[in-house]
Amino acid sequence: MGLKSEVDQVFLAAVQSGNIRYTTAPVAVAPVAIVSDGVVAAWAWAPYIQIVAAAIIPAPCWLCGVTMHTVAVESHNADLAIAIGALAAEVDLAMVHYSGVWPVVGVTAALIANAVARVIDSVTIWLPYPIRIATSVRLAGRIRKSTAVSAAGVSVKVILASAVGS
Repeated sequence: MGLKSEVDQVFLAAVQSGNIRYTTAPVAVAPVAIVSDGVVAAWAWAPYIQIVAAAIIPAPCWLCGVTMHTVAVESHNADLAIAIGALAAEVDLAMVHYSGVWPVVGVTAALIANAVARVIDSVTIWLPYPIRIATSVRLAGRIRKSTAVSAAGVSVKVILASAVGS
């Protein structure tokens, strides 16, 4: 796609935005746990974990943001990268930072279950500029976190826009 075509699509998105459809992926299933595999040290990238298989997302579409929730294992700070591409050939498109809080040590399972039932523990991060994904490729994610070796992480869904400029 040439520069003019991209500018035309951005203009139409701003002027004729009634055609745009926002969806989350994966669709109609629980968010995907993007966690460290338990072998990487602090601030080392964990392996990619598939969010959506190839041929599932609309083509073309735009990566607009990510929703994260359900912190696992421990409190930590982390960078989450969203990538496209086949297994072992992923290319990072966007990276966002998050700070995940895990329940305090000593809190009973009953209190945690009660708190989780009452608290919406999610955050949505919108990218300042959507990123165009030209084909229906595989989406994956990975994290690097502040804590030592563990399986800590977060559950993720990506936010996609389709029918932009149509």
